[in-house]
Amino acid sequence: MSESTNDTSATVVNGKQLNIVKLTIPLFFEMLLAILVSNIDQLMLSTHSQEAVSAIGNSGQISWILMLFFQVLGTASLILITQYKGAGKDKQAEAIYPVTLIVNAFIGILISLVSIFAIGFIFKLMNVESGLSFEYAKLYMQIIGISFFFMAINNCFGSFLKANGFVKETMFISIFVNILNVIGNAVGLYVLDLGVAGVAYSTTLSRLIGMILTMVVFLHKVGVIHFSAMKNTNPWKLLKQLLGIGVPSVGENMSYDMAQLVLMSCINTMGLAAVNAKVYVSLVVQFAYLFCMALSQSMQIIEGYQIGAGNKDAAAKVVYKSLWSATIVCFCVTFLLFLGSDYIIGIFPSADAEVLEIAKKLLFVELFLEIGRSVNITMVRALQTAGDVKYPVIMSIIFTWCLSVTLGIVLGMFLGLGIVGIWIATAADELCRGTVLILRFVRGKWREISLVTAE
Repeated sequence: MSESTNDTSATVVNGKQLNIVKLTIPLFFEMLLAILVSNIDQLMLSTHSQEAVSAIGNSGQISWILMLFFQVLGTASLILITQYKGAGKDKQAEAIYPVTLIVNAFIGILISLVSIFAIGFIFKLMNVESGLSFEYAKLYMQIIGISFFFMAINNCFGSFLKANGFVKETMFISIFVNILNVIGNAVGLYVLDLGVAGVAYSTTLSRLIGMILTMVVFLHKVGVIHFSAMKNTNPWKLLKQLLGIGVPSVGENMSYDMAQLVLMSCINTMGLAAVNAKVYVSLVVQFAYLFCMALSQSMQIIEGYQIGAGNKDAAAKVVYKSLWSATIVCFCVTFLLFLGSDYIIGIFPSADAEVLEIAKKLLFVELFLEIGRSVNITMVRALQTAGDVKYPVIMSIIFTWCLSVTLGIVLGMFLGLGIVGIWIATAADELCRGTVLILRFVRGKWREISLVTAE
């Protein structure tokens, strides 16, 4: 049971008061560690070969898109659970757990099969350079294939824990699992000398352990999932509601990442230096929007409870505060990355003079791109949590494919600006789309939408 407080950025969940700061801090460190480990992975592999870096970069692009499929229900369950609990409907919230888990398990199995048996065909569509880069990428994805099932289950229980306010617990699990992954990478690369395969085995094992730990913590903190709870509701109707929220919500990310996949296939034709510059810059700029990601996720939890309780003015205040904070922090971190680009990108052993020069130009464009990205991340999640899920995905399709992709190809390939042209087009997309989403939220269409009714 939850109740509102006078503080618009706080709520009471499971008998304890949570505010946006308490939620953001553990989410921030959870995401920070994940990024640090990802950077360490790339740093370790860069000592192996540039082809290995390129392979993991392409694999990461595909992995993210595949993972979006089981994030559909994870995202929707977090939104619905917070709103049902905010409205005092705990019994209805209990039915969400088994429905989400069953469907996500099925989706996880399908994605694992695609990764194992169809990945070579996908990489050919991406124009991944034949030779070592292609073979490394294919080997990596086939080994980690089964781990997508582990992640599908882990995503469910992680969303359930966060919806109940247990964000510190997910942080500690992430810390342990990521440290374990780094140790496994070191063993695979430097002790067993397995190269890319060693990193893949380490990733798979760490994801399995992460899934088990998250399930155990959920059982301890929240309790057993009662599949009998589905008898108290219509599971098909509930699934339809979850998909109605989750599909458009993840559809926005899907549109964006599919566009990035097309652009990656263009970048793959621009030479290994451009590919590696893209990989390295994409890694380091995660530190710029990391705070925004954590803040917007904690904002979703507070916003969901406030909307469920009928406090829509309070929910709006939480969104506006989060928007300003996220944008300012994101720009400042990006500016520091630009100033120190030679030293930061230079950490990677395979970052030669050509890669450093390209990366410097990309990070300058990032100054503008990250302003738009921070606005988009915050406003998309704000609208999704409020139930206005279709508008963000429509805007994503229009702006991403007209600006990022079409303009990116024109600037990058036809006007000869290369990867810098693609980056400029992406910045234009983020800025324009962010402006439109702010206007949508301010106009208040979301206030007319009701996912649950407070008791």
